[in-house]
Amino acid sequence: MVDLTRARVLGKGSSRLCYVHPDDERKCVKVVYTRRKEIIEEELKYYRRYERRGVSWDMLARSYGIVHTNMGDGAVFGLARDFDGEISLTLDRYLPVMRGSAFEGELRAALEVFRAYLFRERIVLRELKPDNVVYQRISPESGRLVLIDGVGNNQFLPIANYSRIFVRHLLKKKWAKFEQLLNT
Repeated sequence: MVDLTRARVLGKGSSRLCYVHPDDERKCVKVVYTRRKEIIEEELKYYRRYERRGVSWDMLARSYGIVHTNMGDGAVFGLARDFDGEISLTLDRYLPVMRGSAFEGELRAALEVFRAYLFRERIVLRELKPDNVVYQRISPESGRLVLIDGVGNNQFLPIANYSRIFVRHLLKKKWAKFEQLLNT
């Protein structure tokens, strides 16, 4: 049993609280606080599929399964940290300071690499929002984007799970909405 009583809270989503894993600073634990307990199993189904396919985990937080905690079952994921050991910040934290700065070009380049990664690895997304992506600084001058949440399929007919053509179509739609969020 993992005791989260004194664990650092990283954030709160629409259905889960995220904590730094108290026994491993390189991981986090997401615990459902709503009645929708099946969300963990739904999400992990996709991660198991990606594991079998052998996807690159460079830009996707790796899943380490489920643990029992004092707050209920929790899903364990890799925790993106910057080169200096700090926890990587979500993309929405960078957006206000990037416009017109020297950092804007670097971030735009990271976005293009991230987009290519999602399409190449065929990552099916439930939602793609700036607070579901972190900018991991891998050196003082460079970084990469890492998807930390939003994996899954919320389509009525989830055919993108089984077809490369439909996953590309789904990703184009999700990316267009994501770009709108970035530009607001």
